[in-house]
Amino acid sequence: MKSHRLLLVVVAVVGMFAPISMATAESGPSEGVPDLPDPASLSAFVPVGVGRVADDPDFPFLLLANQAEGLPQFILVILDRQNGKETWSGRKDAPVFLVLFADPSTIQQPFLDDGFAEIGKASGRFVAMGPESLEELVAKFRKGYLRSKASVRGPNI
Repeated sequence: MKSHRLLLVVVAVVGMFAPISMATAESGPSEGVPDLPDPASLSAFVPVGVGRVADDPDFPFLLLANQAEGLPQFILVILDRQNGKETWSGRKDAPVFLVLFADPSTIQQPFLDDGFAEIGKASGRFVAMGPESLEELVAKFRKGYLRSKASVRGPNI
């Protein structure tokens, strides 16, 4: 359990600077992205944490742990819940950001929905991020987050 707490701390720190989420393409996931809607893929994982990115109710996250051997050991899924409701759903709300962890402190691969990064709306197309520096990655996340907020509230806010 101690490793889960460390991972949640890492997620919380990154979350303060990187508000974003993931989405599933209609034709299936991008290469390297786990097919989470698939029951066979999802059955290997159990939820170990939930929260909100930067305490924003429009961007809940779900932390999944792998019950089996192999990678990834953890998956962080951030959803775009800008649906006008008080609740969120891992099946209905678009994921826009996904981070695969090899262990509680090692990022294996982050994926960003390219539509979210460019216009603030999930497209279902994921791009593997890297090898940008952390600062460049955080800047992309922040731009997508701000664009998504502007598209919901209007450009004058």
